[in-house]
Amino acid sequence: MTTENNHTNGDDNVQTKARQAPYLEVSRALEEKVRSGIYPTGSRLPAQRDLAVELGINVSTVSRAYKELQARGLIVASKRRGSIVTGGAMPAVQSKPARSATGEASNTVIDLTVNRPATDQFLVHLARTMSSLPRDPRYPEMQEYQPPQGPDWARVAGAHWMAAPGFTPSPDNVVVTSGAQHGLYAVLSSLMGHDGVILSDQLTYYGLKALAPVFQFELVGIPSDDDGLLPEQLEDACRRMRVKAIFTVPNLQNPTVVTMSLARRAALVDIARRHHIAIIEDDVYGPLLRTRLPTIASLCPELTFHVTSTSKILAPGLRVGYVLTPPNGAALAAEAVRTTAWMPAPLSTLIATRWIEDGTAQAILDAQRAELAVRQQLARELLPKELLKSDPACMFVWLRVPAPWRSDDFAANALARGVSTMPASAFAVDRSTSEHGVRINLACAVSRDQLVSALRIVAQTLGDRPRALFGTI
Repeated sequence: MTTENNHTNGDDNVQTKARQAPYLEVSRALEEKVRSGIYPTGSRLPAQRDLAVELGINVSTVSRAYKELQARGLIVASKRRGSIVTGGAMPAVQSKPARSATGEASNTVIDLTVNRPATDQFLVHLARTMSSLPRDPRYPEMQEYQPPQGPDWARVAGAHWMAAPGFTPSPDNVVVTSGAQHGLYAVLSSLMGHDGVILSDQLTYYGLKALAPVFQFELVGIPSDDDGLLPEQLEDACRRMRVKAIFTVPNLQNPTVVTMSLARRAALVDIARRHHIAIIEDDVYGPLLRTRLPTIASLCPELTFHVTSTSKILAPGLRVGYVLTPPNGAALAAEAVRTTAWMPAPLSTLIATRWIEDGTAQAILDAQRAELAVRQQLARELLPKELLKSDPACMFVWLRVPAPWRSDDFAANALARGVSTMPASAFAVDRSTSEHGVRINLACAVSRDQLVSALRIVAQTLGDRPRALFGTI
């Protein structure tokens, strides 16, 4: 395997070496096989020693190549099962860029792939809270085991965090988890034993895709428009298939930024009730909206699992999520928490609870909303409006890329220029999805100035032609 240098315009700043390091050549070749479907999602890559023998190279070279694929979110490693292909279903493992004295990232790649809060208010409030924790009457519980569903005071706080106009969850049905992904795992675990597929948007949350091979369920994409899932196609799938659940992100859908209309929510509930199908409502972005439509859980409490977390609003490092189950469903979800983590982390749970109780969480939310509104305005000014899907409350935008661009090629070209984005393939349920685009996480940039630089590079990339950055012979 070799790589070729490609001609570029003088102002492109795209530099490729005539030859990549051997492990990078191996990882690139394997990535192409993953992208083309030779190694489909859920399949295993060859054992490292076997591939080394086949290629006539050192095992250490193959090992480095596999680590590179894992870092890019294309595979997950398991001692028992080997290297399992996710096809980009998990985000790349990237550390936060180091900052210089001015606060800017010190490396050359601007990472716009991670959904994280746009401000550092979390750290400011955390420093204040840590010193006061010993005075909290619940502090002695921090060294003890907790119930798997979380202590009663944490479930009350979780119900308050989920609450919206017309939606007052009962703490009895709340289970505390280590983030929304852990909550989704608990929900899927409680649904196991029911044959069938899970329906979702054709472009959906990559965490759901990553759980498909774990629980060995089939994920089927349903077309949608600017109002959400199309009822006719949803109904048709429910008639033809044994459907286990319908998964939806009704508010600021990841990655397309769509907020499902009230009419579509009602239609989804009607279909689920007639076919007796569970609904999984992922509402991690709902609190960012100042005006909220009724939750699906409030419209259909008997069938809906409502999943949310503090990660997108407060900080990923807090690792606290909440699941609202249908009546009498909390015990099964709590059992999944017990078998995976034994209990939600007590210290994080106490901090989140205090912040929900004393208004700190709301203060951080207000700061995030204000910063996101500014960054969304920058995106609307710097990127073509006709290609952009955005919302003033959202931490990301969806940028459609016109032909002849394909999403993977565009993301690769933008990365070569110094900006990392998430292509449609990371979210696509299957390879038939026609829309090509990239998700751009506005909150991920360490400053507004850095975001402006990144968006200008993205806009310049749109104006260029696709370039093959690597050649394999």
